[in-house]
Amino acid sequence: MRWTKLSIYKQNSNLRRPPLIITLFLIIFFSLFDIAYYDFLVMPAYQSVTKGQSITLPKQSNLLPAIAVEKIGSTSAVSGDATQPNDLNSSYEVQLSISGIFPFKKITVEERDPIDVITGGHSIGVLLQTDGVTVVGISAVIDNQGRSRYPAGEAGIKVGDFIVSINDQGIHTNEDIATIINESGKMVNKCKIKYIRNNKTNEIEITPLYCNDSNSYRIGLYVRDNTAGVGTLTFYDPETNIYGALGHSVSDLEHGVKSEDKGVIVRASIQSIKAGIKGTPGEKIGVFVNDDWQGTIETNGSFGIFGSIDQKIENELLPEQLEVATISQVKTGAAKMYTVIEGESIECFDINIVKVMPNYKSTGKGMIIEVVDKDLLTETGGIIQGMSGSPIIQNGKLVGAISHVFVNDPTRGYACFGEWMIEEAGLVD
Repeated sequence: MRWTKLSIYKQNSNLRRPPLIITLFLIIFFSLFDIAYYDFLVMPAYQSVTKGQSITLPKQSNLLPAIAVEKIGSTSAVSGDATQPNDLNSSYEVQLSISGIFPFKKITVEERDPIDVITGGHSIGVLLQTDGVTVVGISAVIDNQGRSRYPAGEAGIKVGDFIVSINDQGIHTNEDIATIINESGKMVNKCKIKYIRNNKTNEIEITPLYCNDSNSYRIGLYVRDNTAGVGTLTFYDPETNIYGALGHSVSDLEHGVKSEDKGVIVRASIQSIKAGIKGTPGEKIGVFVNDDWQGTIETNGSFGIFGSIDQKIENELLPEQLEVATISQVKTGAAKMYTVIEGESIECFDINIVKVMPNYKSTGKGMIIEVVDKDLLTETGGIIQGMSGSPIIQNGKLVGAISHVFVNDPTRGYACFGEWMIEEAGLVD
């Protein structure tokens, strides 16, 4: 009896199963649909456009049914003071469908006023303060008998350790660590040092020794109390004095660099170039020039560093302000990159935008670019450290900034979109 019931159940299940030919047809249909309309399927669900501009659609084959675009609703998004008409931005939704019959995707579109900025390209020195100091060397302390002692080294401190606190006091500068250690030595106390190594927090105690050379108590360390490097300015807004640079966050140190950390940027002069080769990134070698303009670092964000500059910045090659392109306006093809490779003179170089990736905001990588300028390839080998933030211009608009180099192919690298940068700078909502 049980066997009979099970047999009937199986027969009924087979009756409900779609024929194999229909299953194969559906698989082939959706596979071909996905291939034919892939570019439309992966379009971002949100696009911003300047007022009067329509959303940009991928190219489509004349052999396939056309994609219809239908505006299906609109709203008002208020930013700032709602009493001001210019603060009222409009947004609406569009429905994509095949021949106006088969809807398959909705996109929210926000209109905004165009943003015009001065194009960068200037070399800058970046100084970002950190919560802690990095050990960059072990030094000797000369005791009363003239012997060289190494208190920190003997206690186990190594180059690369990141010291967070001493005697439960947070430290930010070289002066902080020297003062605390000297005071402990005068009190004949040990120093309790908390440090990070390989992402693990450790604590040790070290007895300071009196150093006859410096007339103070020391433990024998060389430390670096901030992160410093050379980068490139991307844009400057003369109305607000806001700037954007680098195209990526400052993360040269494994620890201590946070989005809220403060610092400054100054003008830099490039003294020499170390060309990049496969497997070894090149770099700009420069010196900081402190007798000119200076800027604050108020945000160390995902798409660069941002703050304000204390005086007007100009670009002799591009003296007029350029509009920041919306992401939908960025296309594959020829473009220009502006950067400094000698002294302080901004130069223009040819590149190609190889791929546009609007859906990769979380990674900070919006484009793949390739250097094709023969002079730049000869001089630098392609993209090198210090070019981060170099602005990219296409069709008379600022479309983005260099952010990363491919280590195994220095002629190529990533760039972020200019729209991402002005959003993070606070120039648009």
